[in-house]
Amino acid sequence: MNKYEIVAILDPQKVEGNGQAFIDQMVATMKELGANATRVKDFEQRVFTYAIKKRKAGHYWDIVVEAEGSFPAQLLDTYRLNATVLRLCIFDFVDGQDDDVFTPRPEHDTLIKEEIQDFDRDERPYRPREER
Repeated sequence: MNKYEIVAILDPQKVEGNGQAFIDQMVATMKELGANATRVKDFEQRVFTYAIKKRKAGHYWDIVVEAEGSFPAQLLDTYRLNATVLRLCIFDFVDGQDDDVFTPRPEHDTLIKEEIQDFDRDERPYRPREER
């Protein structure tokens, strides 16, 4: 049995709340594929540096599972067309990793949260192009 760490980034506009119901369904699917989830962590909504599928933020989840070697390919194939999942990354899990890597930064609460989804292009000042 191998240990894998799965980082799932969910589209906040397609899940209710923090996406707990979707993750519970994902863990059930992993169990059907023969994996045993040992840790499921919610890393909250975070703002992207670069947009993913025209989204400026996503809800991060971290899942550690024990599974066979064919599990990553099966999981990626299962969720590759799911519009709720913006990104799904699977890594080999190394015991003893620092779990504090993804703790929220102090300025995390000051980042724009609600305004990301309510951005209106008409609110920007209009500058006509200069004639040549």
